[in-house]
Amino acid sequence: MRDSDTDIILYISLLGVCPVIGLCGIIANIINIIIFIRNGFTESINVSLFGLAISDLLALLFLVPFAAFINPYSLYSDDINWNAMDFGYVIVAIPNSTFNGTTCLITVFITVERCLCFVMPFRVKSLITPRRSAIIVAAIFALMTFNLVLAYVAMQLDWRWDSDRNKTMIGTVLTRHDSSKLLNIRNIISLCSQLFSLLALVVSNIALAVAVKRQAKWRARIVITAPQQNQTAASNRTADSTTYRNRRLARMIQFLSLILFVTYFFSSVIYLVSLFMREFNFYGRYKNEFKSFWMVALSTQGLNSSVNIVFYYRMNIKYRNRFNKMFRKGIATIGIFPAEHNTMDNTIVALSHRAGAT
Repeated sequence: MRDSDTDIILYISLLGVCPVIGLCGIIANIINIIIFIRNGFTESINVSLFGLAISDLLALLFLVPFAAFINPYSLYSDDINWNAMDFGYVIVAIPNSTFNGTTCLITVFITVERCLCFVMPFRVKSLITPRRSAIIVAAIFALMTFNLVLAYVAMQLDWRWDSDRNKTMIGTVLTRHDSSKLLNIRNIISLCSQLFSLLALVVSNIALAVAVKRQAKWRARIVITAPQQNQTAASNRTADSTTYRNRRLARMIQFLSLILFVTYFFSSVIYLVSLFMREFNFYGRYKNEFKSFWMVALSTQGLNSSVNIVFYYRMNIKYRNRFNKMFRKGIATIGIFPAEHNTMDNTIVALSHRAGAT
């Protein structure tokens, strides 16, 4: 890949896409945090979503400042004595990737929890309590923080010779004799967490599809065995409404899983290839390919951290009511309309009554 092509991707991503997505996402996640706090933490899903909002907010806070380091002046000017790419990587990219990994794992936990609501509807509340959800979310943050510490133990910013500029500049320097091993451990942890997350998404979505299908068959058998005609008609309406709700929830979860899968595909490729190709890095033979993949990964991860507010508003009636109370004016002009069914809270809107009236 040519340097000019890489620069185009670099500037579009970090000077255009990332700041816009980041600023919108920061505002959205601050709103999310306020709403989840006001709604309380009596339900495990609120605890998980609160942790997800914090992780998304932290990731986006480190995404926006990229433009301060990655721009034409800082990259190519001879007047500065620091390596812009190194500064951006150490100060911004490492924390951003850490909290993106946290977001990935928490999202998987939420998906698995929603899946269990179908697979074990009578036991899920006793298995996943708000306290246990808080412990799991805290454990995810602790694991990824350990991953962050590994990077800063292995490297720091200091004076070093820059062969591209042909002068001594401030850049990344390995601080220990085993720094390379520590960085490899960090990459392995990041890669394993993402591969585990993608695998867990696939398994949970397959289990979800099977559970929804079985539930639909079970409800159909109940309708067939109903003893009276009136009960049969009522059972038909209830079964149709419930089946529709479950299928809608399954499609929504699968859609969110697909977004997460696509979002973290590029970063997983970066970690995987970096383990087997030493030249696939910022300064190696394949530096242009590495930078291009890195920019696309940052943009997609920022988008994933910013769009959750839309799904919360459509899926959660408590969130929607709280949001409408906070922003009574202008709700009609936003263009976000609530869904027929509150799928996250498993409540049914009066669709069956409409069907009976017709």
